[in-house]
Amino acid sequence: MQFYISVVERTDPVALEDARQLFESYGAWLGDLVGTTTLPAEIATLPAPFEAPTGVLLLARDESGRAAGVVGVREHSGTACEIKRLFVRESARGHGLGRALARAGLDHARALGYKECYLTSLPDSMPGALRMYRSLGFSDTEPFRDFSHVREDVRLAFMRRPL
Repeated sequence: MQFYISVVERTDPVALEDARQLFESYGAWLGDLVGTTTLPAEIATLPAPFEAPTGVLLLARDESGRAAGVVGVREHSGTACEIKRLFVRESARGHGLGRALARAGLDHARALGYKECYLTSLPDSMPGALRMYRSLGFSDTEPFRDFSHVREDVRLAFMRRPL
């Protein structure tokens, strides 16, 4: 299976709607695991907070043009960014798309001038994602944001890597 990854621009209503639908699928998949309070606002304001000059929103499509995956890169601090909302539609999993989106996000982060990248993952729910992040050079780090909205029984993995 082949995928095409492109930047979602504010001027492309079709890509924006596809990204919104993938974010909504991501939120439905998460359920109440993290009790995210920011996802609805992100969906409503896409491509913010993942747009130039400090970020990017990437959308992957399959050979038929169907939206298959998404990832956002946003500023964490002046020299660091954060990868957020990496999600691959279930029908597109197992073909390396998650890795391709993560690599594309890292490439864009470098091009934006960031020196390091952070991310958060759910090791109990996403062990494959955690292995992928480690294979891409991410390592464990201390919590870097306020995650008090996450249920106490949900374990989070905080990761970073230099760019």
